Amino acid sequence: MSSSGFAESSSRNGFPLRRKRSASATKPDGDIVLHPSRGIPTRSTLPGFRQSIGLAPTRSRRFTPCVMATPIGVLVIHGMGKQEPGFSQEIQAEITHRLGGDAGRFVWQEVFWGHALQVRENKLWEDMGRAREPDGSRISLDWQSIREFVVHNFGDALAYHRDHGKDSAYLKIHEIVSQKIAELKAALADPTAPVVVMAHSLGAHIMSNYLWDQQAANDEATGFEDLSTLAAMITFGCNIPLFSLAFDKATPIDVPGKGIKKAELVAASRWLNFVDRDDVLGWPLRPIYEHSGATLNAAEKRTIDRLEDYEINVGGFATAWNPVAHGAYWTDDDFTEPVTDYLLKLLHAADA
Repeated sequence: MSSSGFAESSSRNGFPLRRKRSASATKPDGDIVLHPSRGIPTRSTLPGFRQSIGLAPTRSRRFTPCVMATPIGVLVIHGMGKQEPGFSQEIQAEITHRLGGDAGRFVWQEVFWGHALQVRENKLWEDMGRAREPDGSRISLDWQSIREFVVHNFGDALAYHRDHGKDSAYLKIHEIVSQKIAELKAALADPTAPVVVMAHSLGAHIMSNYLWDQQAANDEATGFEDLSTLAAMITFGCNIPLFSLAFDKATPIDVPGKGIKKAELVAASRWLNFVDRDDVLGWPLRPIYEHSGATLNAAEKRTIDRLEDYEINVGGFATAWNPVAHGAYWTDDDFTEPVTDYLLKLLHAADA
């Protein structure tokens, strides 16, 4: 801790980061502790996080081949904003490198849904450019770049809401999710293989809704692929709490899914939620579900027991200290290290 009261973090992009820290927010022994003003677990050092999820402080990255080794699927979905196919390539490469010899046990599947709304958003933007007053004079809107950002980012969130219509954004996006789950199942070639969902931003809300519909056997789930072998949820920059305002109470999905039978996998199942304090679109999850605790069933309460919020610091010199951190999780060490450690824990449980 410097005399200025700021803690200096590891260098990113060649620049040291200096961030305000509370003296009681971390411990030298690396334990997971509560931030005094937020009540959110913070990962003070990697060994402490590893102990909290049941791994030894050190590990071997060597993988000893075994007969009929169980694969693990990883379904990764993006959030709001303009995206392109291949958006997950960097995080796949980063975590694959960290997994070392164990990487071959994981089968990745990207869920790119951005094109479902892209045409509508482009048309809206073009239509706004043709706006005229009654006398025919052009309505010239200022802050064009910010307005376009709003259309392509917040437009996603506004368009995606529960709707039974066949042309609704809700069902169109869920059709894409279903197709990608089917592709992942085919690649795994094992109907019992556990699946981890990694979801950023609005993607977390989308997957939560999709899984809720499946688990509740809602009409919206008809004809869609189930994901009963869900073993874990990993959310980052998650804004589910904002969408929970539409309901009297927030009810979590079941984690793990009913298809996870092995005791070791059930015990290892988690919902890990990562949030950067500067990310105004990323929020902790436990508080909204704990608030509804008295009305939840046994399975939903088990989900809360497995749900862990972690505060991390993501981004570089220009992004780590402001809301732009929302897009900086994907390859940041503070995110990819604990995610890799958890995937290894799940792998060990599958092999037990």
